[in-house]
Amino acid sequence: MEEISGPEELRRRLEEQQQLRQELARIKSERERLRFDHPEPASEAPSPTSNILPFPCKRLLSPGMRCGNATLLDYLYGVESDALRELPEERTRQLFDFATSAAAARALRCRRRMLARAVDETCQQAGKAARLLCIAGGHFREAELAHALRHGRYGEMLVFDDDQARLETVRKSYGALGVTTRLGDLDQLLAGECQFEGYDLVYSAAVTELLDDRRCERLVHRLFQALRPGGRLLLGNFRPGINAIALLEGLLDWRPRYRHDAQMLSLLDGIDYNQIASARVFHDIGQRIVFLEAVRYG
Repeated sequence: MEEISGPEELRRRLEEQQQLRQELARIKSERERLRFDHPEPASEAPSPTSNILPFPCKRLLSPGMRCGNATLLDYLYGVESDALRELPEERTRQLFDFATSAAAARALRCRRRMLARAVDETCQQAGKAARLLCIAGGHFREAELAHALRHGRYGEMLVFDDDQARLETVRKSYGALGVTTRLGDLDQLLAGECQFEGYDLVYSAAVTELLDDRRCERLVHRLFQALRPGGRLLLGNFRPGINAIALLEGLLDWRPRYRHDAQMLSLLDGIDYNQIASARVFHDIGQRIVFLEAVRYG
């Protein structure tokens, strides 16, 4: 943190913070007003640029398996930054800095690193025969950090999602590494129609945040059955009570179902305990995301 050189510097900093608070209050008020307006008809026109942050905005009819807006997550990860090189005004820069440095944004970046580490650990243990399945993969940006994928030390890496455009981004970015994709939706997963089986690692950054407990328990059961004996299921979910999370919810058009540790463990209730070799919950560095890990017996 920069040191404050004197009273004038302190006064200037306080004024900047007050201006930022006023701007955020204005944005919140505008969002509340828009909640009661009639929605506009869907348009095929190109997505406009936000007048709040330099991010594209897109109105979607249904969130489906969208764990936050994948395009905006790219900005928070630092994967896509072209639109940020010449910001139009200082106010926009302040808001962007606030969004990217907030506790939830830091947690998202930490989650990405932890998923990449899980991929590497699985490939190290299973070798070149390792089979991995990512559910609701978005743009699959943990691939940028997973050394095993970069060096081809795996057998299969499948990304499952319900959006063709997101999967096309995955194919363009990582298809050359051997990453494959499959189009499908939550209803197919819940009904057991996808017939996934024999995986060393099945994971998702946040698919549990999309479902209520009853449907989520069904999903966890289906994903656990996709593991081979000794395989691992890994699921992330934001915890309640995170400071300034509302800004990220609005920015990412994201409405997660927050869960405590005990709630995540209870998602295993639909699985025969004789099939579970071990189960645990753990957290990211900032204690903002809970991860559920379950290993299939065998």
